[in-house]
Amino acid sequence: MPRRSQKPHRCVAPRRRRHLIVALSAAFAAITTLVLVAPANGTTTQQQLAAKKAEAERLNAQIQANYDRQDQLDEQLVQAQSAVADAQKRIGTAEAGIAQAESDVLSLRSKLGLRAATLYMGAGNNDPFAIDATDVRELGSRAKYTEAAAAQDSTIIDKLRVTEESLGIQRKELKKQKSAAESQQAQLESARKELEATTASQNRLLKSVKGQMASLVHQIAVDNQRAAEAAARARAAAQQAAARSANNGGGGVGGGGQGITVDPSTIPAPSAGAQAAVAYAYAQLGKPYQYAGTGPGSFDCSGLTMMAWAQGGVAMAHGSQSQYMSFPHVPISQLQPGDLVFFGSSGPTNHHVGIVVGGGMMIDAPHTGAFVQKVSYMRGDLVPLGARP
Repeated sequence: MPRRSQKPHRCVAPRRRRHLIVALSAAFAAITTLVLVAPANGTTTQQQLAAKKAEAERLNAQIQANYDRQDQLDEQLVQAQSAVADAQKRIGTAEAGIAQAESDVLSLRSKLGLRAATLYMGAGNNDPFAIDATDVRELGSRAKYTEAAAAQDSTIIDKLRVTEESLGIQRKELKKQKSAAESQQAQLESARKELEATTASQNRLLKSVKGQMASLVHQIAVDNQRAAEAAARARAAAQQAAARSANNGGGGVGGGGQGITVDPSTIPAPSAGAQAAVAYAYAQLGKPYQYAGTGPGSFDCSGLTMMAWAQGGVAMAHGSQSQYMSFPHVPISQLQPGDLVFFGSSGPTNHHVGIVVGGGMMIDAPHTGAFVQKVSYMRGDLVPLGARP
Protein backbone atom coordinates (compact mmCIF):
# COMPACT_ATOMS: atom_id res chain seq x y z
CA MET A 1 0.00 0.00 0.00
CA PRO A 2 2.69 2.53 0.77
CA ARG A 3 4.12 1.87 -2.64
CA ARG A 4 0.72 2.59 -4.28
CA SER A 5 0.43 5.85 -2.36
CA GLN A 6 3.78 7.01 -3.62
CA LYS A 7 3.03 6.48 -7.32
CA PRO A 8 0.70 9.42 -7.72
CA HIS A 9 3.26 11.64 -6.00
CA ARG A 10 5.87 10.67 -8.55
CA CYS A 11 3.42 11.36 -11.37
CA VAL A 12 2.48 14.86 -10.15
CA ALA A 13 6.01 16.20 -10.07
CA PRO A 14 6.65 15.88 -13.81
CA ARG A 15 3.36 17.61 -14.58
CA ARG A 16 4.23 20.48 -12.22
CA ARG A 17 7.65 20.75 -13.82
CA ARG A 18 6.04 20.88 -17.27
CA HIS A 19 3.70 23.69 -16.10
CA LEU A 20 6.62 25.50 -14.55
CA ILE A 21 8.65 25.19 -17.76
CA VAL A 22 5.70 26.50 -19.79
CA ALA A 23 5.30 29.45 -17.44
CA LEU A 24 8.99 30.28 -17.50
CA SER A 25 9.05 30.00 -21.30
CA ALA A 26 6.12 32.36 -21.58
CA ALA A 27 7.78 34.83 -19.21
CA PHE A 28 11.10 34.78 -21.03
CA ALA A 29 9.25 35.11 -24.33
CA ALA A 30 7.62 38.24 -22.97
CA ILE A 31 11.01 39.60 -21.90
CA THR A 32 12.50 38.78 -25.29
CA THR A 33 9.60 40.46 -27.06
CA LEU A 34 10.03 43.62 -24.95
CA VAL A 35 13.75 43.69 -25.50
CA LEU A 36 13.31 43.29 -29.24
CA VAL A 37 10.49 45.81 -29.56
CA ALA A 38 12.07 48.52 -27.42
CA PRO A 39 15.29 48.71 -29.41
CA ALA A 40 13.29 48.65 -32.63
CA ASN A 41 11.32 51.65 -31.49
CA GLY A 42 14.44 53.23 -30.00
CA THR A 43 16.39 52.67 -33.21
CA THR A 44 13.97 54.88 -35.13
CA THR A 45 14.39 57.62 -32.53
CA GLN A 46 18.13 57.10 -32.51
CA GLN A 47 18.22 57.46 -36.28
CA GLN A 48 16.24 60.69 -36.01
CA LEU A 49 18.64 61.91 -33.31
CA ALA A 50 21.67 60.99 -35.46
CA ALA A 51 20.19 62.92 -38.39
CA LYS A 52 19.59 65.96 -36.18
CA LYS A 53 23.13 65.77 -34.82
CA ALA A 54 24.49 65.71 -38.37
CA GLU A 55 22.31 68.69 -39.25
CA ALA A 56 23.52 70.56 -36.16
CA GLU A 57 27.14 69.85 -37.09
CA ARG A 58 26.57 71.17 -40.61
CA LEU A 59 24.96 74.31 -39.24
CA ASN A 60 27.77 74.79 -36.74
CA ALA A 61 30.33 74.50 -39.54
CA GLN A 62 28.42 77.01 -41.69
CA ILE A 63 28.07 79.44 -38.78
CA GLN A 64 31.78 79.17 -37.96
CA ALA A 65 32.62 79.79 -41.62
CA ASN A 66 30.34 82.85 -41.51
CA TYR A 67 32.18 84.14 -38.44
CA ASP A 68 35.53 83.70 -40.21
CA ARG A 69 34.19 85.52 -43.28
CA GLN A 70 32.83 88.26 -41.02
CA ASP A 71 36.29 88.69 -39.51
CA GLN A 72 37.69 89.13 -43.01
CA LEU A 73 35.00 91.68 -43.90
CA ASP A 74 35.67 93.59 -40.67
CA GLU A 75 39.36 93.78 -41.51
CA GLN A 76 38.61 94.93 -45.06
CA LEU A 77 36.16 97.52 -43.74
CA VAL A 78 38.81 98.99 -41.47
CA GLN A 79 41.15 99.30 -44.48
CA ALA A 80 38.42 100.81 -46.69
CA GLN A 81 37.57 103.38 -44.03
CA SER A 82 41.25 104.29 -43.73
CA ALA A 83 41.45 104.69 -47.52
CA VAL A 84 38.43 107.04 -47.51
CA ALA A 85 39.91 109.13 -44.70
CA ASP A 86 43.33 109.29 -46.41
CA ALA A 87 41.82 110.34 -49.74
CA GLN A 88 39.75 113.02 -48.02
CA LYS A 89 42.85 114.34 -46.26
CA ARG A 90 44.80 114.55 -49.53
CA ILE A 91 41.84 116.21 -51.26
CA GLY A 92 41.90 118.86 -48.54
CA THR A 93 45.62 119.43 -49.12
CA ALA A 94 45.10 119.76 -52.88
CA GLU A 95 42.22 122.20 -52.43
CA ALA A 96 44.33 124.32 -50.07
CA GLY A 97 47.07 124.42 -52.73
CA ILE A 98 44.58 125.43 -55.41
CA ALA A 99 43.22 128.18 -53.21
CA GLN A 100 46.74 129.51 -52.56
CA ALA A 101 47.62 129.42 -56.27
CA GLU A 102 44.44 131.29 -57.15
CA SER A 103 45.21 133.87 -54.47
CA ASP A 104 48.76 134.33 -55.83
CA VAL A 105 47.44 134.78 -59.38
CA LEU A 106 44.97 137.43 -58.24
CA SER A 107 47.70 139.23 -56.28
CA LEU A 108 50.04 139.34 -59.28
CA ARG A 109 47.21 140.43 -61.55
CA SER A 110 46.48 143.27 -59.16
CA LYS A 111 50.13 144.35 -59.14
CA LEU A 112 50.27 144.24 -62.93
CA GLY A 113 47.12 146.30 -63.11
CA LEU A 114 48.61 148.95 -60.84
CA ARG A 115 51.78 149.03 -62.91
CA ALA A 116 49.79 149.43 -66.14
CA ALA A 117 47.75 152.21 -64.60
CA THR A 118 50.90 154.02 -63.52
CA LEU A 119 52.32 153.77 -67.04
CA TYR A 120 49.05 155.00 -68.51
CA MET A 121 48.91 158.00 -66.20
CA GLY A 122 52.55 158.79 -66.85
CA ALA A 123 51.93 158.78 -70.60
CA GLY A 124 49.74 161.88 -70.26
CA ASN A 125 52.51 163.66 -68.46
CA ASN A 126 55.13 162.78 -71.05
CA ASP A 127 56.67 160.62 -68.29
CA PRO A 128 55.29 157.05 -68.73
CA PHE A 129 57.36 155.61 -65.87
CA ALA A 130 56.51 158.28 -63.34
CA ILE A 131 60.20 158.83 -62.65
CA ASP A 132 62.57 161.73 -62.91
CA ALA A 133 64.89 160.96 -65.77
CA THR A 134 67.93 163.17 -66.15
CA ASP A 135 68.88 161.86 -69.54
CA VAL A 136 67.73 159.56 -72.33
CA ARG A 137 70.03 156.72 -71.30
CA GLU A 138 68.61 156.57 -67.80
CA LEU A 139 65.09 156.62 -69.20
CA GLY A 140 65.90 153.78 -71.60
CA SER A 141 67.43 151.59 -68.89
CA ARG A 142 64.43 152.04 -66.65
CA ALA A 143 62.07 151.25 -69.49
CA LYS A 144 63.95 148.01 -70.10
CA TYR A 145 63.79 147.17 -66.35
CA THR A 146 60.04 147.72 -66.31
CA GLU A 147 59.63 145.57 -69.41
CA ALA A 148 61.71 142.77 -67.82
CA ALA A 149 59.69 142.93 -64.59
CA ALA A 150 56.43 142.64 -66.54
CA ALA A 151 57.78 139.61 -68.42
CA GLN A 152 58.82 137.98 -65.14
CA ASP A 153 55.38 138.59 -63.69
CA SER A 154 53.80 136.94 -66.73
CA THR A 155 56.08 133.93 -66.29
CA ILE A 156 55.11 133.63 -62.63
CA ILE A 157 51.42 133.84 -63.54
CA ASP A 158 51.90 131.08 -66.12
CA LYS A 159 53.61 128.87 -63.53
CA LEU A 160 50.84 129.51 -61.02
CA ARG A 161 48.25 128.59 -63.63
CA VAL A 162 50.09 125.34 -64.36
CA THR A 163 50.26 124.62 -60.64
CA GLU A 164 46.56 125.33 -60.30
CA GLU A 165 45.69 123.04 -63.21
CA SER A 166 47.96 120.28 -61.86
CA LEU A 167 46.36 120.51 -58.43
CA GLY A 168 42.93 120.43 -60.06
CA ILE A 169 43.79 117.22 -61.90
CA GLN A 170 45.14 115.77 -58.68
CA ARG A 171 41.96 116.72 -56.84
CA LYS A 172 39.82 115.00 -59.48
CA GLU A 173 41.93 111.84 -59.24
CA LEU A 174 41.72 111.86 -55.45
CA LYS A 175 37.97 112.27 -55.61
CA LYS A 176 37.83 109.22 -57.88
CA GLN A 177 39.89 107.28 -55.37
CA LYS A 178 37.67 108.41 -52.53
CA SER A 179 34.55 107.48 -54.50
CA ALA A 180 35.99 104.02 -55.22
CA ALA A 181 36.89 103.53 -51.55
CA GLU A 182 33.42 104.65 -50.47
CA SER A 183 31.87 102.26 -52.98
CA GLN A 184 33.98 99.39 -51.65
CA GLN A 185 33.08 100.34 -48.11
CA ALA A 186 29.37 100.34 -48.98
CA GLN A 187 29.67 96.94 -50.65
CA LEU A 188 31.51 95.50 -47.66
CA GLU A 189 28.93 96.89 -45.24
CA SER A 190 26.13 95.45 -47.37
CA ALA A 191 27.87 92.05 -47.50
CA ARG A 192 28.45 92.17 -43.76
CA LYS A 193 24.79 92.91 -43.04
CA GLU A 194 23.69 90.12 -45.37
CA LEU A 195 26.12 87.74 -43.68
CA GLU A 196 24.84 88.77 -40.24
CA ALA A 197 21.26 88.09 -41.35
CA THR A 198 22.25 84.67 -42.71
CA THR A 199 24.12 83.82 -39.51
CA ALA A 200 21.17 84.92 -37.38
CA SER A 201 18.84 82.73 -39.46
CA GLN A 202 21.20 79.76 -39.14
CA ASN A 203 21.49 80.32 -35.39
CA ARG A 204 17.70 80.27 -35.09
CA LEU A 205 17.58 77.05 -37.12
CA LEU A 206 20.35 75.55 -34.97
CA LYS A 207 18.43 76.46 -31.83
CA SER A 208 15.36 74.72 -33.25
CA VAL A 209 17.40 71.62 -34.17
CA LYS A 210 18.89 71.50 -30.67
CA GLY A 211 15.39 71.70 -29.23
CA GLN A 212 14.33 68.79 -31.41
CA MET A 213 17.42 66.87 -30.31
CA ALA A 214 16.53 67.47 -26.67
CA SER A 215 13.02 66.13 -27.31
CA LEU A 216 14.45 63.04 -29.00
CA VAL A 217 16.89 62.43 -26.17
CA HIS A 218 14.01 62.72 -23.70
CA GLN A 219 11.92 60.31 -25.78
CA ILE A 220 14.78 57.80 -25.86
CA ALA A 221 15.11 58.05 -22.09
CA VAL A 222 11.36 57.50 -21.67
CA ASP A 223 11.45 54.51 -24.05
CA ASN A 224 14.40 53.00 -22.20
CA GLN A 225 12.64 53.48 -18.86
CA ARG A 226 9.48 51.84 -20.15
CA ALA A 227 11.46 48.94 -21.57
CA ALA A 228 13.28 48.49 -18.27
CA GLU A 229 9.99 48.55 -16.34
CA ALA A 230 8.42 46.02 -18.73
CA ALA A 231 11.43 43.74 -18.42
CA ALA A 232 11.24 43.99 -14.63
CA ARG A 233 7.58 43.08 -14.69
CA ALA A 234 8.32 40.09 -16.95
CA ARG A 235 11.07 38.92 -14.60
CA ALA A 236 8.71 39.22 -11.63
CA ALA A 237 6.07 37.19 -13.48
CA ALA A 238 8.62 34.49 -14.26
CA GLN A 239 9.72 34.38 -10.64
CA GLN A 240 6.14 34.06 -9.41
CA ALA A 241 5.38 31.37 -11.97
CA ALA A 242 8.47 29.47 -10.84
CA ALA A 243 7.49 30.04 -7.21
CA ARG A 244 10.97 31.13 -6.39
CA SER A 245 12.19 33.86 -4.16
CA ALA A 246 14.55 35.53 -6.51
CA ASN A 247 14.57 39.01 -5.15
CA ASN A 248 18.37 39.18 -4.94
CA GLY A 249 19.58 42.43 -6.44
CA GLY A 250 23.01 43.39 -7.43
CA GLY A 251 24.35 46.78 -7.11
CA GLY A 252 27.43 48.04 -8.66
CA VAL A 253 29.68 50.14 -6.66
CA GLY A 254 30.73 53.13 -8.62
CA GLY A 255 33.33 55.59 -7.79
CA GLY A 256 33.87 58.99 -9.10
CA GLY A 257 36.64 61.37 -8.82
CA GLN A 258 36.54 65.04 -9.01
CA GLY A 259 39.42 66.29 -11.03
CA ILE A 260 41.44 69.26 -9.97
CA THR A 261 41.37 71.97 -12.60
CA VAL A 262 44.56 73.89 -12.87
CA ASP A 263 44.29 77.31 -14.50
CA PRO A 264 47.20 77.51 -16.97
CA SER A 265 46.82 81.28 -17.24
CA THR A 266 48.60 81.78 -13.90
CA ILE A 267 51.88 81.82 -15.82
CA PRO A 268 53.46 85.24 -15.14
CA ALA A 269 53.99 87.67 -18.01
CA PRO A 270 57.62 88.22 -19.06
CA SER A 271 57.57 92.02 -18.61
CA ALA A 272 55.70 94.77 -16.83
CA GLY A 273 54.22 95.94 -20.14
CA ALA A 274 52.99 92.45 -21.03
CA GLN A 275 51.61 92.05 -17.50
CA ALA A 276 49.63 95.29 -17.86
CA ALA A 277 48.31 94.20 -21.28
CA VAL A 278 47.22 90.79 -19.99
CA ALA A 279 45.61 92.31 -16.89
CA TYR A 280 43.62 94.71 -19.06
CA ALA A 281 42.50 91.88 -21.34
CA TYR A 282 41.29 89.87 -18.35
CA ALA A 283 39.30 92.87 -17.12
CA GLN A 284 37.33 92.93 -20.39
CA LEU A 285 36.05 89.33 -20.14
CA GLY A 286 32.31 89.14 -20.74
CA LYS A 287 32.05 92.41 -22.67
CA PRO A 288 30.26 92.20 -26.06
CA TYR A 289 31.95 92.08 -29.46
CA GLN A 290 31.38 95.21 -31.52
CA TYR A 291 32.74 95.84 -35.00
CA ALA A 292 35.48 98.51 -34.82
CA GLY A 293 34.99 98.63 -31.05
CA THR A 294 37.90 99.91 -28.95
CA GLY A 295 36.19 100.00 -25.57
CA PRO A 296 35.45 100.67 -22.92
CA GLY A 297 32.11 98.87 -23.29
CA SER A 298 32.75 96.68 -26.35
CA PHE A 299 35.60 95.52 -28.60
CA ASP A 300 36.50 93.85 -31.85
CA CYS A 301 39.54 91.54 -31.95
CA SER A 302 42.22 94.06 -32.91
CA GLY A 303 40.56 96.81 -30.85
CA LEU A 304 40.99 94.64 -27.74
CA THR A 305 44.67 93.89 -28.41
CA MET A 306 45.36 97.52 -29.33
CA MET A 307 43.83 98.86 -26.09
CA ALA A 308 45.41 96.08 -23.98
CA TRP A 309 48.92 96.94 -25.16
CA ALA A 310 48.21 100.66 -24.83
CA GLN A 311 48.17 99.96 -21.08
CA GLY A 312 51.63 98.42 -21.49
CA GLY A 313 52.97 101.53 -23.19
CA VAL A 314 52.93 100.19 -26.77
CA ALA A 315 50.97 101.93 -29.55
CA MET A 316 49.72 99.84 -32.46
CA ALA A 317 47.34 100.24 -35.40
CA HIS A 318 43.73 99.05 -35.33
CA GLY A 319 43.76 96.00 -37.62
CA SER A 320 45.09 92.46 -37.29
CA GLN A 321 47.21 92.61 -40.47
CA SER A 322 48.86 95.86 -39.39
CA GLN A 323 49.57 94.41 -35.96
CA TYR A 324 51.10 91.29 -37.50
CA MET A 325 53.42 93.37 -39.71
CA SER A 326 54.41 95.83 -36.96
CA PHE A 327 56.25 93.58 -34.48
CA PRO A 328 58.89 90.80 -34.35
CA HIS A 329 57.51 87.35 -35.10
CA VAL A 330 57.60 84.47 -32.61
CA PRO A 331 57.11 80.72 -33.25
CA ILE A 332 53.98 79.28 -31.65
CA SER A 333 56.12 77.04 -29.41
CA GLN A 334 57.82 80.10 -27.89
CA LEU A 335 54.74 82.25 -27.20
CA GLN A 336 54.59 84.05 -23.86
CA PRO A 337 51.79 85.95 -22.07
CA GLY A 338 51.15 89.23 -23.87
CA ASP A 339 52.17 87.96 -27.31
CA LEU A 340 49.67 88.17 -30.17
CA VAL A 341 48.34 85.19 -32.12
CA PHE A 342 46.76 85.45 -35.55
CA PHE A 343 44.33 83.41 -37.61
CA GLY A 344 43.89 83.09 -41.37
CA SER A 345 45.52 81.49 -44.38
CA SER A 346 48.89 83.19 -43.69
CA GLY A 347 50.37 86.04 -41.72
CA PRO A 348 49.99 89.01 -44.10
CA THR A 349 46.43 88.00 -45.00
CA ASN A 350 45.22 87.09 -41.51
CA HIS A 351 41.80 88.26 -40.38
CA HIS A 352 41.75 87.70 -36.61
CA VAL A 353 43.98 88.31 -33.58
CA GLY A 354 44.00 87.41 -29.88
CA ILE A 355 46.29 88.08 -26.89
CA VAL A 356 48.10 85.13 -25.26
CA VAL A 357 47.62 84.69 -21.50
CA GLY A 358 49.55 81.42 -21.05
CA GLY A 359 49.01 77.68 -21.16
CA GLY A 360 47.83 77.63 -24.75
CA MET A 361 45.03 80.09 -23.96
CA MET A 362 44.21 83.54 -25.32
CA ILE A 363 41.71 86.28 -24.56
CA ASP A 364 39.69 86.97 -27.66
CA ALA A 365 36.83 89.13 -28.94
CA PRO A 366 35.50 86.52 -31.39
CA HIS A 367 32.57 87.75 -33.47
CA THR A 368 29.20 89.51 -33.54
CA GLY A 369 26.84 88.07 -30.96
CA ALA A 370 29.67 86.76 -28.77
CA PHE A 371 31.57 88.18 -25.82
CA VAL A 372 35.20 88.62 -24.87
CA GLN A 373 36.33 85.21 -23.64
CA LYS A 374 39.33 83.08 -22.72
CA VAL A 375 39.77 80.16 -25.15
CA SER A 376 42.45 77.94 -26.64
CA TYR A 377 44.28 79.38 -29.62
CA MET A 378 45.11 75.92 -31.01
CA ARG A 379 42.83 76.15 -34.04
CA GLY A 380 43.19 74.84 -37.56
CA ASP A 381 43.63 78.34 -39.04
CA LEU A 382 46.30 79.45 -36.52
CA VAL A 383 49.10 81.35 -38.28
CA PRO A 384 52.47 79.63 -37.56
CA LEU A 385 54.04 82.84 -36.22
CA GLY A 386 52.79 85.16 -33.51
CA ALA A 387 54.01 88.68 -32.77
CA ARG A 388 55.67 90.17 -29.69
CA PRO A 389 54.99 93.91 -29.12
